[in-house]
Amino acid sequence: MGMPVTIHVVDPLTNAGALDEVFGELNTLDQTFSTFKSSSAVSRINRGELQAEDAGPLVRQALDLCRLYEVDTGGYFSAWIDGKLDPSGLIKGWAIDRACSILDSHGCRDFFVDAGGDVQTRGYNEEGIPWRVGIRHPSERDQVVRVILASGLAVATSGTYEKGEHIVDPHTGDTANELLSFTVAGPDILPADVYATAGFAMGSRGLAFIEAREGFEAYAIDRNLVAKWTSGFDALCQHGNR
Repeated sequence: MGMPVTIHVVDPLTNAGALDEVFGELNTLDQTFSTFKSSSAVSRINRGELQAEDAGPLVRQALDLCRLYEVDTGGYFSAWIDGKLDPSGLIKGWAIDRACSILDSHGCRDFFVDAGGDVQTRGYNEEGIPWRVGIRHPSERDQVVRVILASGLAVATSGTYEKGEHIVDPHTGDTANELLSFTVAGPDILPADVYATAGFAMGSRGLAFIEAREGFEAYAIDRNLVAKWTSGFDALCQHGNR
């Protein structure tokens, strides 16, 4: 996926093959949906060698999810830009979710899965307290602006940290550049990841969009390094950390 994936399991693994199963699943998703691999289904669809409806159940399921979230976000999330398929804004969160489902099935209760900075947590860390998930400062790479205390919580951020200005407003085709960072926290990583992408594309309107989503909170940093957040976001954070 062009990013590091980290899995930390506190529970003793009863099945030594559990992590192999997880990374096997991640590899399958990468081989299928990568926009970098010429042999992936996505690349073949974009070259006109494969029709989306003929790409198999995994691709059809992902595209069905993309269509649902396109409606949910008023078109600010779309898997199709300029006629090209790129479901990356959904696949990372979906991959994390599927990895967690595998760990759940093996009886794991305390763990986190981190893919490129987007995180799903379960339970608690080794100290029996919530996991600490930092939101990186947009320009000072060794600093965090807030720390979220996460237990059974997902955190996803879209921004210019690694790839520069790469998120497009599907309505205009223009690069979204009102914000530097948009973080969403909620119970499930799949919607959190999609909402982070859509919220970033919305710009200042993204916070109102998340405010209307029950169970989700957001934190946005604009190009002047001014931060704003939804009404319930503070309650998720380590006290005194801003």
